[in-house]
Parts: sequence; C-alpha cells; structure tokens
Amino acid sequence: MVRIKTVLDILAGLISLIGVAPLFVYLDRLPQIAFAVALVAAIFQERKGLRPLRGMLPTVVSIVLFLFYAVRISRENILDPAINILVILLAIRLLGERIPRNYLQVFALALFALSASSLYNLSPVFLLYLLALLLCIAASLVLLTFFTVDSRLALSRKGMKRLVTVAVAMPAAALPLILLFFVIMPRPQFPLWDFLAPAAEKQTGLSEKIEPGSSSLVREVKTAVLRAQSRKLPRQDLYWRGTVLNTPERNAWIRTKLDEGDYVRSDGAGLVEQTIFPELNAGKYLIILDSPVKISGIRSSQSSDLVFTRRSHTGRVRYDTVSSLNGTIRVSGGINRAFYLKLPDRISARVQALGEKIAARGKNDRERLDALEAYFSSARYRYTSRDLPRSGDPIDEFLFVGKAGHCEFFASSFLILLRTAGVPARLVGGYYGGEYNEMAGYYLVTEDMAHVWVEVYLEGVGWVRRDPSALAVDFAGAGEAGADDIIARMRKVSDSLSYYWNIAVITYDLDKQLRIFNSANNAMRNLSLPVGKWWLLTLMFALAALVAVFPVAAGRWGQSPEQRLLRSFYRKIAKKFPAVTRSAATGLMELAERIDQPAVQEFAEIFCGSVYRDRRPSAREMARLRELLKSIDNLS
Repeated sequence: MVRIKTVLDILAGLISLIGVAPLFVYLDRLPQIAFAVALVAAIFQERKGLRPLRGMLPTVVSIVLFLFYAVRISRENILDPAINILVILLAIRLLGERIPRNYLQVFALALFALSASSLYNLSPVFLLYLLALLLCIAASLVLLTFFTVDSRLALSRKGMKRLVTVAVAMPAAALPLILLFFVIMPRPQFPLWDFLAPAAEKQTGLSEKIEPGSSSLVREVKTAVLRAQSRKLPRQDLYWRGTVLNTPERNAWIRTKLDEGDYVRSDGAGLVEQTIFPELNAGKYLIILDSPVKISGIRSSQSSDLVFTRRSHTGRVRYDTVSSLNGTIRVSGGINRAFYLKLPDRISARVQALGEKIAARGKNDRERLDALEAYFSSARYRYTSRDLPRSGDPIDEFLFVGKAGHCEFFASSFLILLRTAGVPARLVGGYYGGEYNEMAGYYLVTEDMAHVWVEVYLEGVGWVRRDPSALAVDFAGAGEAGADDIIARMRKVSDSLSYYWNIAVITYDLDKQLRIFNSANNAMRNLSLPVGKWWLLTLMFALAALVAVFPVAAGRWGQSPEQRLLRSFYRKIAKKFPAVTRSAATGLMELAERIDQPAVQEFAEIFCGSVYRDRRPSAREMARLRELLKSIDNLS
C-alpha cells in the first residue's frame, strides 16, 4: 500500500525543483543554499519522521528575509530582489507542516518562480519545464482532494498508478484546446511583464566608441545578435548597418547627433525585404541591411544619418525592413562639410604627409578616394585580431610599421586620411557577413561578425560605402563560414528550433494573428470547386449520415471488451425476458436473481468478481462469458 501523503511529498519536491531549476543561476547565494538545504531536509522529514517547522518561527523568518530583500528593490532593480524573496518563501514552506493549505502554497510559489525565469530566458526549454510542472500540479491536486478527506489514506500500487494516470491525462487532454486559444486569443504587441525584465547586458561586438590601440587582442564571441529571414544574398552585400560614428575624441571616434538634409528613398531594382529577430543582447540600435530604406513593425526613432534606435529596450521583438543593395545613400541638399572634415587633435607628421599626398593626386573627391584605395591595395596590409598596435600613436604604427590590424585600424586610418585629403567621411559600425540557414531561410549574425567601415560623401552622388578592410591581402576569407560538416548541420538544426520558437511563441502577436486570418479568409474566398446540384446533395447527405453515425460509433470504439460484453448481455436479456423490468438502479446480481437462470447467474458472478472488483477478466473468463452469452441466446 502507498500513502497519499508520501506521493504528495514527492510531487511537492519535484514541483519545487522544476519551478526553481531554470531560475537557480540568477539567484543570490543565500536563496540558492536555502532552497537546496530545504529540499534535502524535506526528503529527510518524510523518511526519518523529523518534526516540521511550526508555530511562529516560519513566519518570523519569512518576514525578516522579506524585509532584507525588500529594501533592495528600486525602480531599476525590481526583478532580482523579487525572485530571491520568492525562492526563500518556497524553501521555508517546504520545511513547514504538511497540510493542504501549505501544499497549495508550494504549488503556487513554484509556478510563480518558473514564470519569473521567462523574464531572463524564454527558450524552448521553458515550454518543457512548464508542461512538466502543469502535469505534476494536476496530479497533486487530485491526490490533495483525497488527502483532505483522510490524511492517512493509502492505496494499492495499482490503484495509485491508475489515479495518477487519470490525473495526468486531464491537462494532456486539454492541450489541443490550449493550442487553439493560443492561436485565436488576442495579445498585446509588447509583453506585459517587460517593465520587470532585467536590462540587457552590454554587447561585446557593436560598440558606441571606436578606439584603435585600446587592446592588443580582439576576442571572438559567437553569441547570436540577430536572425534575418531573407533570400540568400552574395556575401559582399551582407553589411548590417547599426550606428554612425562621426566625431573625433582624442584617439577615439564617437557619435554626435546633428540635423542634415533629407535622404532620398531608394526604389526599384536592388531592394531586399527582410524580417529581423534581434536577440535580447542586441542593444538599442536596430540593425538593418545596408542601405536602409524602410523599417516597420516596431516603435523606433530615426536620426538624420539613418540610424534607427528602439524606443523600448526590453523584451524580444521583430521588425520588417526594406534595404537597397547599391551601397549608396542619396541626400537632397548638402551636408555640413566642415563637420565631416574634423580631425583628431594629434596626427603624426607621416599621417599628415600621406593625407596631403593623396589630396594632390586627385582633382576632386572621387579621384582622391580612388587614389587612397589604390594606396591601400598596394601597401599589402594584413587583417588580424592579434598583436594589434598599442603605441602612443596606433594609427601611425598601423600604417607605416606593423601594417596589420583589425577593422577598427583599417576604417579609422582610412577615415583620417580622407579627411586630411579634404574628403568628408564618417565611420559606420555594424556587422559583416552571416551564416545562412537553408533549412529555415534566414541569416544568423553573431557578435564575432562585428565590423567597422567607412561612408564617403561624393558631391552629386551621396554617401558611398567603402570597406578598407576588404583591401587587405588576406581579407577574402575573413569570417567566412566553413564547409557544412555533421556538427555544423546539427548546430543549424538546433538554431532553427530557436528561430521557430521565437516566431511561434515569443514574437507571435495580434498583428500576426490578423495576417493569418486574413490570408485564410482570402484563400477561402478564392476557393472554387466544381459543385453541381447532385454533387452538393450527395455531399450534404454524406455529412448528415456521418453526424448521425459518429456518436454511436464513437461510443462503441471507446468501450473496453468487457463493457461490450455487458452491453450485449443486457440486450439479450431484454429480448429473452421482456417481463423482467430493469431500471438504471438495478444491479447485475439483482437482475440475475430475478431471472433465476444458471447461465445468467454465472455470467453475473464472473463479471462482478472481476470488473466490479477493479480487475480485468482473464482470457479464460472472457471466453466463458462469450459462451454464456450464446447459452442465453438458446434459452426458450
């Protein structure tokens, strides 16, 4: 025999573990230790019969720890103290007295803890945790009903197994209905809990500031930045534009906002449409394939230099973009030429002389740009992320000594030489490249693809993209994805699951629902079938027959073999002994006594001895029951 309380205690511990597990790494050390100790102690309480926490002690401890974390709550830090309080309360409740109210509190706290974990990481694994938690809670609530009536109640192993199976089947049976409501129920564009979500970590790729020489090594971080649903494009078109850096500050370049002329929207050939799904660590800038033409589906602000920023910085989003692949941004009107010719306070004599030499080689900005590109191509610079220049003048060292550097050195030195030669230019920070996933039709862009290039202003043309890093002798294969081996394919499959999860769950909103329903509605309107009068009548008759027959067939298919035998028994009795009345309250043995026939009485004894005692009839008993039914048929 198995006690209901024992199974409830096991389920309570399992529910607590499922609820806290995805949240555990985000907790402070105190709640981590408290929960682990409480979980182990709860196991020993059941096995060793230890006394649970009672009286005022749990309440006092809860109040003290609640106040300890409550004072740490602020407008910028709401979530962290809240989840620590939540887990500590759960740990204290695990050590408390096992009464129905306390069990319910454990279930509720565990469910809240799992919900809170979604604010840190809402991955496909969360769905598995949620389903497991709901199944365990459903089984626990059924057992809790029996426990409330009699806390000492025990069932046989078979009975307990059947009870738990029925309890778990209830939420499983409701799953299709849950999926239906997921599709049809409206939802807001932005998650309701966004105000609680922790601030995104500072990204390691795209930077607000470019400072060549600040580090001798650039580490490659393969964290995902975004996924862009798109057709496959040539690699040379994969420049993902993020921010513009236009102002020198000592040895660095930063961003200054300014009002400029209106940009002329590109149209016609060369446009590409994309749907972009940024990761939580993607920062405030909206990354768009260069050159951006249009962005929709998200609340954003646009600067005059076509830099787009999010108005809300929390939660996962998606947005639709249109980009031009010609690498040029046309401007109506002029630019602040003096602003784009500003130079750093200190430039070496060699850099100044090279810039003046480039200026002398061209009569206009186009010719000077061509001359500088020819110089970079002939100087045989190398592209590397190791052993970068760290001297007092890293640009001078890069251009004339080491001749090897990262994109920051190529772009910064190219920009300085252009401005020295009198050509307006600015830096653009973003990403270059992308791994195309053919299975799902999207690009994966990671932090190690962060890149810096230059935009040069040419009179009558506009801002033209130039990437001096591409002039390095060894840049052709930089960042290129290798051949698809088994590991690469498995990684793509795994990433596809995350991509579809983001589409189906995280960014599935009311707007997408309306598009789905509109598409279905249009498809139904355009649906045409060769429906003649007789064909239509035949179809209607078939449907009516199906509706009439289905309940009967479903009732028979849903019955067990012994239930069908009993149904056949009652039908034969009604036919052979019409004088014997039977109501819904008449039992099988009572009916057999009224008829007083050996075959009828034996059938009732076998059936009641097995089915009515919670036991399946054996094969021998089933065969005997069928023989008895034939004997009843032969009664006169």
